[in-house]
Amino acid sequence: IEQTTSSVFPQLFLMKIMELTENQKAEITNNIKAGISRLVGFQLADGGMSYWPEYYSEVCEWGTNYAGHFLMEAERQGYSIPSGFKDKWVSYQKKAANGWRNQDWKDHSTQREEQITQAYRLYTLALSGNAELGAMNRLKEVKDLTLETKWRLAAAYFLAGKDKTARTLAEGLTVDV
Repeated sequence: IEQTTSSVFPQLFLMKIMELTENQKAEITNNIKAGISRLVGFQLADGGMSYWPEYYSEVCEWGTNYAGHFLMEAERQGYSIPSGFKDKWVSYQKKAANGWRNQDWKDHSTQREEQITQAYRLYTLALSGNAELGAMNRLKEVKDLTLETKWRLAAAYFLAGKDKTARTLAEGLTVDV
């Protein structure tokens, strides 16, 4: 799912940053449409997406976020996303967002990854027009959120029209990576 998404995601923006011939534009459009079609094969019955296409039954949470992010951006640029596909994806993301709870992991890197994944999920839901404010508020209340989590969550609040909350959350954060 990561390879498929990564191969087409940047192509959404090529026309905005460089001059392209008509043939190049057509090739990019075909690539993006093919990527959208291929990603359909990663979706499971519950709407989540697997790491590998077909015959694989375990949801890849990060991949579900990443592919969904691409699909929402593609849709915003006028590409058609199968409605059943999108509806199932949104339903899965909402269920996962609302079911998420911060756990005190002994391995802090796992806790960090879980928080970032939840923040990314919330961002993609907000991007799709389906913000889950309750889940966003629960994440915001977690102590010791990572810098990446705070930025992504602030972006989700901003997309959800909660500019003041977004600005408050981002206030004083560094942009260091």
